[in-house]
Amino acid sequence: MDPKQTWRQALLEKRNQLTDAEAAQAARKIAGRFFGLEEVRLAERFGLYAAFQKEVATDKIFAKAHALRQEIYYPAVDSKPKTLIFYRVRDLKELKPGFAGIPEPDRAGNRLRTIDYLNLIVVPGIAFDRQGNRLGRGEGYYDRLLSGYHGLKIGLAYEFQVVETLPASPKDRRVDFVITEERILKWI
Repeated sequence: MDPKQTWRQALLEKRNQLTDAEAAQAARKIAGRFFGLEEVRLAERFGLYAAFQKEVATDKIFAKAHALRQEIYYPAVDSKPKTLIFYRVRDLKELKPGFAGIPEPDRAGNRLRTIDYLNLIVVPGIAFDRQGNRLGRGEGYYDRLLSGYHGLKIGLAYEFQVVETLPASPKDRRVDFVITEERILKWI
């Protein structure tokens, strides 16, 4: 089996074993650490993902960012060229099941013209390693998005999703920070 697939399978199984209470408690701690970063507090606009299948929930991050009057953008999948297109979201009710059931914004909304308009992008991951490598679902959507992006890249993860070393290829894009319920790892 492909080493990346082995990691995905093992960590998805572990993530799926989290209780709702454990996941919610970790997400609250992660949101607190997230806003503890000066880079986040100074950001005017950022990209955020809608959590899917026990990914670290981002609703608390959205609520606080909204209260701070930060602009929040969520991705929608354009499956033909396999890209992510970001749209401004002002209320979480604007998110509806989209590609593969993942919550996405209404495509009639305020579309982001260039990804570099965002000060930072929060990315999901199945695993991250101590060098900032990220393991996603395997479709490469975020790797393609981040390949030309010049802002900060922040991964959110449960502590068990941070491993010593992941297999990485030249197409894989690293993150600048990983925030877990226990710590912040930083590579910038």
